Amino acid sequence: MSDDDVTHARVVQRLAGEMFKAAVWVALGTVVVGVIASTLIWGTRGLFGALVGGGIACASALATLFLMRKTADLDPMIVMGAALAGFMGKLIVLFVALLLLRGQDWLHPTALGLTMAATVIVTAYMEARASKRSRSQMVVPTSDGV
Repeated sequence: MSDDDVTHARVVQRLAGEMFKAAVWVALGTVVVGVIASTLIWGTRGLFGALVGGGIACASALATLFLMRKTADLDPMIVMGAALAGFMGKLIVLFVALLLLRGQDWLHPTALGLTMAATVIVTAYMEARASKRSRSQMVVPTSDGV
């Protein structure tokens, strides 16, 4: 990528790609560990709880990266606003999912909650680590009008 090709959108899209690569396998590994541990501790109910919790957590992580890619062409202030709105939306969705699934007999709520929390925390850590190590943020694109 030459200096003429550097735009805010490309920097954000590259960062989203780097964050995805850093988090995807670790997140799936966390779900697998949660499924195995929950199945050993709580049986079939633990298995289903961990699968649902891990699935919701992985979907929320992918939603964040999808939001980054879709807003990359917008003004940087709007991108930051969308990131904040996405974070708040993710918290609301996770809270509603826990409330709706809490009383279900076919899954164990502790397995769901622990697997979901572990996956969200590990994914957020890996995304933040990738963002910190990313070389794409060291480029400050110039405006056309300056």
